[in-house]
Amino acid sequence: MQALSFPGYGRVEIIEIPRPALRETTDAIVLVTTAAIGPWDIEHFFSAGEEAVVPGGEFAGIVVETGSDVSRIDLDDLVSNTVRHLSSNGTSQLFGSASLPGGHAEYVRVPNADATLTKIAASGEERAVLTGGTAGLGVNVATAAMSKSPEGSYAVVGCDPIGLTALIALKNSGNSKQIIAIEDHTARLTLASGFANQALRSNDALPIKQMDVVIIGSVREAPEYETAVSLVRPGGYIIFSEPYGPVRSTETGVVLPEGLTISAATWPTNEDAKKIVTAMQIKRLDLTPIVSHVIPLDEAQEAYEAAAGPGQGVQKVLLKP
Repeated sequence: MQALSFPGYGRVEIIEIPRPALRETTDAIVLVTTAAIGPWDIEHFFSAGEEAVVPGGEFAGIVVETGSDVSRIDLDDLVSNTVRHLSSNGTSQLFGSASLPGGHAEYVRVPNADATLTKIAASGEERAVLTGGTAGLGVNVATAAMSKSPEGSYAVVGCDPIGLTALIALKNSGNSKQIIAIEDHTARLTLASGFANQALRSNDALPIKQMDVVIIGSVREAPEYETAVSLVRPGGYIIFSEPYGPVRSTETGVVLPEGLTISAATWPTNEDAKKIVTAMQIKRLDLTPIVSHVIPLDEAQEAYEAAAGPGQGVQKVLLKP
């Protein structure tokens, strides 16, 4: 089958590899029909040579084979995945890593399919593909923000697809007294302005030490950490949308407000993804603004370059095998 690989820094190629087979009775094999390029994939794009991976943390497709112990997923179901998978021994893996090949391929093996896959509707596939990763993180971080400070003032620093989903979720809740968006990418700033009371660049006059909660979008794409710190009030909260955010972004030498609490959202579970799929189906949540490009798999080099830039007008880039 065809799959993507990274032969060098910033380079993508299509390779031929064997089609995956079932290994455990809880596995499923999915024929990929849509995949997304996530920040975890872009990291591998810019660190090629360190490990061999088939990328693709987020994917959707048709179930073509199941193990004997799979009971909630049937053949021919259209499904999407959760980016993180917990193995039977409790080890956390991300699809698209050296230990768990991802969905930038024609087929993908899904361990523990009952807990990893969510049934979706064909009409919403190009948005539902994001529910177990990008959209799930955005909704989870917005939920965490509202639990820390109900009806509070919120800032989203970095309006990448994860941050924009958080903005949409905050606005949809109707529980905030103020939402501001901070983004230096012109097209993303314009898009964010539709979901915030104010949309500002990091070098604009910012509401210093006024926000109850500051959400940081994708660590790779957000403005500097110091910008986020400057916005939050003493006793307030900074919440990273990516679970590994605090470890990667906490800078020495940045003076933190007194009483500041720093935390991170959790990886979306299968149940989180199901809730988002339901919210989309009943039109309570519209993720249409998140997806900007749908590109054939054989144009993967251009797709990755656009997503990694990000290019002008680029939000989420999807791939079609």
